[in-house]
Amino acid sequence: MGRRETPLDPAAGPVQRFAYELRKLRQEADGLTYREMARRAHYSVTTLSQAAAGEQLPSLAVTLAYVKACGGAPEEWERRWHEASEESATTLGNDEAADAPYQGLSRYEPADHDRFFGRDDLVDALRALTASHRFTAVFGPSGSGKSSLLRAGLIPTLQKSGQTSQSGQSSQSGPTGPAALRILTPGEHPLRTHEDALKPKEDGGPGDTVLVVDQFEEVFTLCRDQAERTQFIDRLLAARTDPGSRLRVVIAVRADFYGRCAEHRALADALSEASLLVGPMTRAELREAVIRPAQSAGLIVERDLTAHLVDEVDGEPGGLPLLSHALRETWLRRRGRALTMAAYEAAGGVRGAIAKTAEDVYATLSPEQAALARQLLLRLITPGEGSQDTRRPVDRTELDFAPAGEVALVLERLTRARLLTLDDDTVDLAHEALITSWPRLRTWIEETRERLRTHRRLTEAARAWDDLGRDPGALYRGTRLATADEHLADQPLTPLEEAFLTASRTTRTTELRRRRGLFTALATLLVLALIAGVTAWQQSRTSDRRHREAEARRIAAVADSMRATDPVAAARLSVAAWKLAHTVETRSALLSALNHHEQDSFTVPERGTDTAVRRLTADGRTLVSASRDHVRVWDLRTHRRTHSHPGPGKRLTGPLNDVISPDGRTIALSGTKGVALWDIRTGRLTGRLDGMEMPTVRFSRDGRVLLADDGGALRVWDVRSRRLLLRVPLGEATTWDAVLSDDGRRLALCADRYPLRIWDVARRGTLRLPWAAELGRDSCDQVQLAFSPDGTDIALASPTDITVRDITTGEELAGMEARTPGEVRFSPEGEFLIAIDETGEFLLWRLASPGATPVWRHSLANETAHHHEVDFAAGEIHYLNGSGTAVRSLRLGPAITSRWRSQAVDDALLSPDGRTLATLRVGTDKGDERSVRLQDTRTGRTVLTMPRKPCSDDDATDEAVDDSAPGDATGAVEPPRVTGPGNADVVQVTMDCSNLMAFSADGRFFAYAPSHTLSTDPSGQRITVWDLATRREHATLAVRPGANTVTGVVGLALSDDGRTLFVSREANRQVVEVWDLRRERRARTLNGISAAVMAVRDDQRTLVASPNRVADLRTGRSGYRALGDNEPAVLAFSPDGTYFAAGDRLGHVTVWDGDVRNRIGVLGGTGSDEIITALAFSPDGRTLAVAGDEGTVQLWDVASSRPLGSALPTPGDSPLTLAFDRDGTTLYVAGEHVPLRTYDVAPAHVVRQVCERAGSGLSRADWTTYLPDLPYERTC
Repeated sequence: MGRRETPLDPAAGPVQRFAYELRKLRQEADGLTYREMARRAHYSVTTLSQAAAGEQLPSLAVTLAYVKACGGAPEEWERRWHEASEESATTLGNDEAADAPYQGLSRYEPADHDRFFGRDDLVDALRALTASHRFTAVFGPSGSGKSSLLRAGLIPTLQKSGQTSQSGQSSQSGPTGPAALRILTPGEHPLRTHEDALKPKEDGGPGDTVLVVDQFEEVFTLCRDQAERTQFIDRLLAARTDPGSRLRVVIAVRADFYGRCAEHRALADALSEASLLVGPMTRAELREAVIRPAQSAGLIVERDLTAHLVDEVDGEPGGLPLLSHALRETWLRRRGRALTMAAYEAAGGVRGAIAKTAEDVYATLSPEQAALARQLLLRLITPGEGSQDTRRPVDRTELDFAPAGEVALVLERLTRARLLTLDDDTVDLAHEALITSWPRLRTWIEETRERLRTHRRLTEAARAWDDLGRDPGALYRGTRLATADEHLADQPLTPLEEAFLTASRTTRTTELRRRRGLFTALATLLVLALIAGVTAWQQSRTSDRRHREAEARRIAAVADSMRATDPVAAARLSVAAWKLAHTVETRSALLSALNHHEQDSFTVPERGTDTAVRRLTADGRTLVSASRDHVRVWDLRTHRRTHSHPGPGKRLTGPLNDVISPDGRTIALSGTKGVALWDIRTGRLTGRLDGMEMPTVRFSRDGRVLLADDGGALRVWDVRSRRLLLRVPLGEATTWDAVLSDDGRRLALCADRYPLRIWDVARRGTLRLPWAAELGRDSCDQVQLAFSPDGTDIALASPTDITVRDITTGEELAGMEARTPGEVRFSPEGEFLIAIDETGEFLLWRLASPGATPVWRHSLANETAHHHEVDFAAGEIHYLNGSGTAVRSLRLGPAITSRWRSQAVDDALLSPDGRTLATLRVGTDKGDERSVRLQDTRTGRTVLTMPRKPCSDDDATDEAVDDSAPGDATGAVEPPRVTGPGNADVVQVTMDCSNLMAFSADGRFFAYAPSHTLSTDPSGQRITVWDLATRREHATLAVRPGANTVTGVVGLALSDDGRTLFVSREANRQVVEVWDLRRERRARTLNGISAAVMAVRDDQRTLVASPNRVADLRTGRSGYRALGDNEPAVLAFSPDGTYFAAGDRLGHVTVWDGDVRNRIGVLGGTGSDEIITALAFSPDGRTLAVAGDEGTVQLWDVASSRPLGSALPTPGDSPLTLAFDRDGTTLYVAGEHVPLRTYDVAPAHVVRQVCERAGSGLSRADWTTYLPDLPYERTC
């Protein structure tokens, strides 16, 4: 006898009401048992009983199976299901005010300890550090959970367990509880505000006082008094240095402020002793943080939702507030006791939940309230200066610039949405994640960044003035007052700020009047008239220029914020910004417009057609939209509708991707009686495919063959003749993927419990695949399939990787890493493979590429793509967004270039002016040889070919002769005279096939030497310097070892004029030799320095060698200097010697002044932890091009250390060398497989390309919308 079902309350909500009606239907069917229903419906007993459990809404397919088993009407129940689904999806939890199991953006407090999960190991580690050290630091990125770890983890643990005694050891009588537990955040005046909290509790027993300092970075971002900051830090460190201290200190610091902490020597020492890094949670910890709070509240989380959340946040250092907020919003939209995937998607997901919540609240405000909310939120931001923007807690008295009632109302709305927190009289952002996750707030900050900085300084100055008894000496004067007037003239200010500015202006006026009294009336009037006229004219021009620059920066920020949603409008705005003012921000926006993958966005202009099925045709150029009421066709290039007629008149069901054929000619309507075929061109029913119930359908790529899956068997149909070609039972399989070849002649099936099987459709038989059986049955677990265009190869996409195999032999042709790839597709020629992985990123592989790393990738950020097509002829990807309401277009650019060469070059070097490219290849048609060729980059013609040199393995021996002295006392060496192998000793010379090459700065001279390993060969190593203008040898050197030494030239560098050669040698000692090329003699030697990577300043004052050696060429002295945080891989001086750059193996570039004494900044390199492979300064030294071994090339503005736009589009090839041309308008890039690429980076040329791509410039109407205060200017 089965278990009794739990009673249901139909009034409890749409889910329980729907389940109640399903149970009633089963009772009306004579109390049919679930076992009998399972036999009829082909679903398990558990699935059917859960459908009527009332915990969550069942799927439509399960509902219809349940209804059919009970003899109900499917059409009626389908209508009921849609009503229940819509009601439950749009209804928030009735007990919204109840205690949610998740905190959202708010931190966990000590009282939330019973809901704080996933950090047990970290809490134990922190408690152990606190017990053994009197000063402990917790580091982690923003959003890693530092505050919650301290408040809901450490503090409750210390309250429950013991605390160490004064000696640092537990007392023998047992653990001693802390005398007191205190929590503080520093604020603007940490010492003045928290003086008493820094003193241990008196008469507190044997235990220590534990002081927790959260958000320690505020001592740098909010405290502007250097003396007070130092005193506060010293007081905290006294807990560590004072032997009699009864205080233990634990601080939490954002990881990007680690360098600021190092400015205080004693603090740096303390951090090296006891610090804990808060990294991302493990997958098990994330699962616990998702499930356990729900369980404690009597709720359940769908398994699919748990897995999805863990995958979304796994490896994200700052993802915890995003996860917590998404879970809280999902909880508000829960169905019964279940947190479902539908509720999660309605909340906006991990990436979009914060923005959705913020936008929902913002939409409820009136225009006046919205403007006030903008002013309030911006007051809570401290704009970063070389670091990220941070939140800024403020006293409520600072918000009295508007009516108190309006301020209170807006604060209440934002606080109720958990975007703000109110603590006594302090207002603060709930979390800094709001700054990075709400695009509207980011745009506000970028638009007003300079004004925000001015306003923050004004607030601090006004408070200092008030604290000093309103001393006139503390008022603004001169430039500071003019800057405040310029930026804050029309901004709402607090009474104190307004009083401060008024007093400053009054003082300025008084001083001006006093000054006038010193001159005679006539002279004063004359001078003041002249000064006033000139000043007014200059100020007018300055004001106009500053206004245009401010507007240009604002428009550049607006363009960047719109780039993902409206790339065409963003491109037009980028051009307009550059036309207004030539700044770093506007040039960056202009280059981003040129390099951005997203080129177009088409929103389907339909209303009330949510049930429409939409599909792109195979070439991606046409969109077909079909519903029961209509069929419409759009040309995506013109955005015009080309076809429209009435639809089939009934609801379409089945998977959205596969209802419309790839050629856009046929619609397959899946129903309870089979599949109906509808001709889109004629609008008529052309036939039926019977014998199936609610099957899932899929067309072959040519649209001639249809694959139907009704859960019990696969059927292959000929669409034209409506003839059944093949039937394949699915047996005991529970999950599977089946796919037709492009021509429909083969069917592949990968099902659990079975190995891969492939059928010849015409013969109705399986192909013999012994290799598939060897892979085993597990090889088909969660696998998706794709045939190559000719049907001879097959791609198998598992949750971790993709493999491409020859169907006949089983040979693995390519292997790619990809996490849970979605739709997998070959290019028409089979040269490329494209997929979407679980993170929502497009990945494109060139199958012939070594290692099969992606040559192109594009992240969809907060969007999903449920269907895509690739137009390889046009180099574009078109995809439907997750809701199916818009088509986005992405540009593949050079990723699919035809200039790719399968045989890679072994090395390449561009001359500094970019006019000559030297390439090295090893292994020619004449055997194992090295071949060096120089070519003109403008014409492609060969300039010079070096003599071929053989390569030898480690056992190879060259016979050389020494019949001359090894050199004179100065070490000068004459060219050797070789007379034959019989007249001298034979020595071992080990050669490799690498190559040493160097150009002079003007590209005229080229030095070349085959590379040897260490050798005692007295004939030395031959180095040749060529004059490329005359194509003749300029000098020939033989670098010989000294007595009882070995030689090995590892690096070369040429002077600017080609007269001096620097030779780096690895001998018994490390040396750099300076050679006079006119005399072919060694001029001097620099000892203690040697490296394969060298750079010489053009004025020959400084030589830098990796790793970390700098030599003064005037004195010959060298010393150690840490050029970066990691060993440099590439070095470069700017052409004028103003800057020096060192690129390391972790993707960072450190920029120094030309004397390599003062560090200017650290660039983020290529945007990832790839090895820097090449650097190139523009001729004016203002721009630096950086290349990495993963195929990225990024331009940087040297002075500001900011990236110029997004990375340049590349073919995914590893760049070996970079160079600008002589006027800096063209960047040359040479790689392993693409010999040479050029990028036109001149702003005027970029503007022309962006205008051509956007179709036109900014219209007058758009100009008025975005730039109402400036007269219209033509931009394209």
